[in-house]
Amino acid sequence: MFMKITTIFVVLTLVLGVSFAQQTEVLKKAPVIVNEPEVTYIPTTNKVERVQLDGYILVDSMANAFGPAISTLNPLAYDPYADVVAFVHRGQSAYAQGSGELWYNISTDKGLTWNRVPTSINGANSQFLGRYPSMAISNPTKGGILDATAAFSWPELLSGASFGYLGYGVDQPVGSGSTFSAFLTDEGEYSSQVPNWASDNSNWVYWDSDFGTTGNAAIRFFRTEDFVNIEEINPPQWASSVFQDNGNIVIGGTSFNGTEYFGVIGSFVDPDPNNPIWHGWYPGVSKSTDNGATWSDFEVIDPRLIPAFADFDGLHDYRTWDAFVAFCGDINVDKDGYVHMVLTLTDTMDVITNSVNAVVEIFETASGWDGKIITDDILDGSYQIGPGLGQMGPSTYIAFDESKEFMVCQWVNGIQPEKFCDLFYSYRKLDGGEWSTPANLTNSATINNSQSHLAPTLAFDGEDTYTAFSMYGYVSGVNGPYSDTTLTTNIYISPITITVVGVDDEIVANDFNLEQNYPNPFNPSTTINYSIAERSAVTLKVYDVLGNEVANLVNTTQEAGLHSVNFDASSLSSGLYIYTLNTGNFTSSKKMMLLK
Repeated sequence: MFMKITTIFVVLTLVLGVSFAQQTEVLKKAPVIVNEPEVTYIPTTNKVERVQLDGYILVDSMANAFGPAISTLNPLAYDPYADVVAFVHRGQSAYAQGSGELWYNISTDKGLTWNRVPTSINGANSQFLGRYPSMAISNPTKGGILDATAAFSWPELLSGASFGYLGYGVDQPVGSGSTFSAFLTDEGEYSSQVPNWASDNSNWVYWDSDFGTTGNAAIRFFRTEDFVNIEEINPPQWASSVFQDNGNIVIGGTSFNGTEYFGVIGSFVDPDPNNPIWHGWYPGVSKSTDNGATWSDFEVIDPRLIPAFADFDGLHDYRTWDAFVAFCGDINVDKDGYVHMVLTLTDTMDVITNSVNAVVEIFETASGWDGKIITDDILDGSYQIGPGLGQMGPSTYIAFDESKEFMVCQWVNGIQPEKFCDLFYSYRKLDGGEWSTPANLTNSATINNSQSHLAPTLAFDGEDTYTAFSMYGYVSGVNGPYSDTTLTTNIYISPITITVVGVDDEIVANDFNLEQNYPNPFNPSTTINYSIAERSAVTLKVYDVLGNEVANLVNTTQEAGLHSVNFDASSLSSGLYIYTLNTGNFTSSKKMMLLK
């Protein structure tokens, strides 16, 4: 017999006016068995892959740590057509810490500079009790920024400590500050997790919420085309009985070519009762081809049946020390409309003390489900410290580029058991590609990067170059353990640039070309690569934004081929700089950002 238990972290005293986080979890199935940027070159059989690991940029601050502190949410979004990145949060402003006024920031230069939109999202129609916001960018016409709409969803805190109202809002066009918001008031029904997404070819925007009432594991679905008429749907395929009235953890929704995809990790009926999975939880996918009006039954996936995962017992419970399951995952879709999920699996071996945990990709094919191991070194015991009361876990995310042919996975892992966490990532091409060697994004020995997110869409920058948008949050002014989650917390976002270069391109230069420096942003040095097609007199100079020359890096005659120069900006101030290559017959300039 299964039960669902809703655990609500108690609100601090009204004198402090600060709310702790709420997390919906369910009983485990009994019996319980349980920095500095760097550049890495990774050789493979047929190519050299250059990874640019960028610095994280301070974007804004929050009144406390809980705004994005659930991995289910999607507070960070990128639209490749409007070329805009956006992040929603509970902003730090002139209001009481215990309130919930929501704000968002945008960047129109791929995350190098940011501006807070001057109007709050829920300032007109809210009790200012918003929490845990998510956002998506709707742009069905694939137009510019004036055609894009920012859509938001969040839970509203009721009087007292519980959640129950559900907020939604819009800003059209994105970044304009023409915000509208409202909320649904079925008191006591909604939980704290309200992720959203937008259709890729229509005006429909979607969000969902599991029921917040004990013993009801059903999931509600909402959709709107105009943010005036809101349709609430209770799909029978998402009813509580589907999850044995026990529970589920939503891992998100996505849209491709008019089909909607919705993923959960749920307490489904065991596909093979004679061989139940550890803890009794499985990933599942439900689909809709009519803009969410109706949904298919969940296709339940047993990862143990995938040959690559034959040694794993089940999903990885990252909070082994308590009485509840804690799983994480994410969903996206490729160019053929096949689902890809990233989550963590475990081989229990000697129960908890000697388990092997892995970040894996599970993907749909024409003949069934397959998978790849991304990394198998995930440590237990690393997620109980840091922002969000340990709610984030490994925080596995997957992002695709616009063509749906290149993907990036990001996750959190401990440096050593019960010590600080860093952000890691890996990437691969869709057709036959293998996951790259994991790279450490943050490498911060005294910061616990356990509060993180990844925008589900990558930017394609041309010539096999992509940019992923990564975020983490940490308490302001602290270099050490995150000891007080009620303090002002900073938001950091980085554009992570990945370039895959063919071997032949590395050896032969048959054209004039100036590459983007890497890393970028940088501190204090960066590398600039360029190629010249014939013997030429070459100058490479650096200018500030006022046009003043600040460095003369090259001033000589060079032979045809590939060339590289290091630029040390130790003596310069933070800011935007322009570097220009001139060969007489060819001139090219690019921007770079120095952040100290």
